[in-house]
Amino acid sequence: MTGGGVTAGGPARAVRVAVPAPEAELAADALWQAGAAAIEERPGELVAAAADPAPLLAAVAGRWPAAVEAVDLDAALDAWREHARPVVVGRRLVVHPPWAPPEAGVAGRRPVVIDPGRAFGHGAHPSTRLVLAALDDLVRGGERVLDLGCGSGVLAVAALVLGAATAVGVDVDPAALAAAVDNGRRNGVADRLTVVEGATGTAAPAAGYDLVVANLLLPDLVELAPTVWRSLAAGGTAVVSGVLDAQRDRLAAAYRDVGLAPLGSAGEDGWLALTLRAG
Repeated sequence: MTGGGVTAGGPARAVRVAVPAPEAELAADALWQAGAAAIEERPGELVAAAADPAPLLAAVAGRWPAAVEAVDLDAALDAWREHARPVVVGRRLVVHPPWAPPEAGVAGRRPVVIDPGRAFGHGAHPSTRLVLAALDDLVRGGERVLDLGCGSGVLAVAALVLGAATAVGVDVDPAALAAAVDNGRRNGVADRLTVVEGATGTAAPAAGYDLVVANLLLPDLVELAPTVWRSLAAGGTAVVSGVLDAQRDRLAAAYRDVGLAPLGSAGEDGWLALTLRAG
């Protein structure tokens, strides 16, 4: 189960959704936007946990069979760990948890070791992989990077491992910031990583970043468009992801309206990342 900003502690309520595999990402996106704290994908179904399951049920019940049930949130949040595997990204990166080292055949790649704890961002989700691949292309050394909604810090840490000079991660969840700090230390980049607690639209430090990344849901990315624009240096680049391909037009319009020009896009398993340039 992947999650972001979850306070565990025994029994909780969850929504079990029966969904065909081709529609699983669409259903998961609806659950995230309805406030899911964590989602586990199983064959033919999704199990989504939240403090209040009612909005989750309402978000999917009109399209897929769904029911509310009790769930052990501690066990659910840790279920992904036994299935975690290294993720090879782009030309230079391999992302892996501490307990699953890369296999032979990835020599020469730069390892990024991530334990997300209770935060989102272990590197395997398609939207995360898309941003990591963009970082692999864009980071050449010496960049100032801002990660809005940093979760585990996987994107900020990866940028530093690739040679960025500094990175700032912003998140509203204290558990995410603690994980990001730990992952900075784990990868030997803690001295170049700063974490800031607060809403991404208000807590971002001063402008002048060469690269801004945000891997969030569509409503958050639309709201953040002015912040992304203000944060970038002239000629700086932004990479935004976390939306489905069907949401491309709304996302692109929000960033076009603040003056960011599209440079390109990439997709994986129905998820989309846009790369944009400040004038």
